[in-house]
Amino acid sequence: MSVMLVFLLLVFSFALMIQRLPVEYVELKINYVEPERTEFFDYGSVEVFAENLRFNHDLISYWISEDCDAERRSDMIEALTIFSDEMKVVSFYEVDDDADILIGCSDDFVELGEDLFAAGEGGPSRIINTSGFKIIEEGKIKLYNGVDCDYPVVALHELFHVFGFGHSPDPMNIMYNTSSCDQRMSDDMVNLIVALYSVEALGDARIDDVSGVVKGRYLDFNISILNEGLIGIDGINLTIFGDDEVVDVMDLGEIAMGYGRNLRVVNMELPGVVEKVRFVLDAEGLVREIREDNNVVEMTA
Repeated sequence: MSVMLVFLLLVFSFALMIQRLPVEYVELKINYVEPERTEFFDYGSVEVFAENLRFNHDLISYWISEDCDAERRSDMIEALTIFSDEMKVVSFYEVDDDADILIGCSDDFVELGEDLFAAGEGGPSRIINTSGFKIIEEGKIKLYNGVDCDYPVVALHELFHVFGFGHSPDPMNIMYNTSSCDQRMSDDMVNLIVALYSVEALGDARIDDVSGVVKGRYLDFNISILNEGLIGIDGINLTIFGDDEVVDVMDLGEIAMGYGRNLRVVNMELPGVVEKVRFVLDAEGLVREIREDNNVVEMTA
């Protein structure tokens, strides 16, 4: 009995001594080149309010106020039809309220100086700004007394403002800052809308920032995951690998577009002494995203 007691005492003392030995803290370093964060689009010669600016859907609702007379209502509907027919990636439907695009009218005469007047005004009125896309949540158009043309120049001009286009220096472009009946949209404007709305409306989770320290067989880390896609993302996991062995799988839950998750973990046990730690989003490839090349960060001592 006394021999067993001595043995247990020795084991306990040895374990206590091991615990009190100084542990080397090894700061991990990122071992990869970060991919480009945004898709590349050809923006042509007409300026835009912001790059990667679009609605996150291609079936877009509109509401026309009762203060619009029959002529301006007709011009606006014709402009929406022309836009849809030219782009072929966006279509519109009318609703009674709570629309993506709110259209009003006014008989105000808005002078701009030098015998110029405003025929209308329009643009995005509410935007969600992510590091990937800028999402238009709502646009507004107001039509004043416009130009008397067979082609809805003013209504189209303001509609293009809603979709993010600024003014063009070309007097024949529909985005020139004063209107004339022979102005039309340019091919580069059509090409940009087609390119932007050809991107499928998915989420896009990205590892934005990560830092880590290995303490013997334990890992401390901080990590930030962002959703810079076009819609919310759900059911995505973060898998932590020690070398090639899975250490843990963490459910990130739902991440709304433009939002993220910040995680801080202390004393996660590793399978042993490891040379690298990998953080992988959606390691099993179960969640469809806009991009897959921003889901992995590898760190080494």
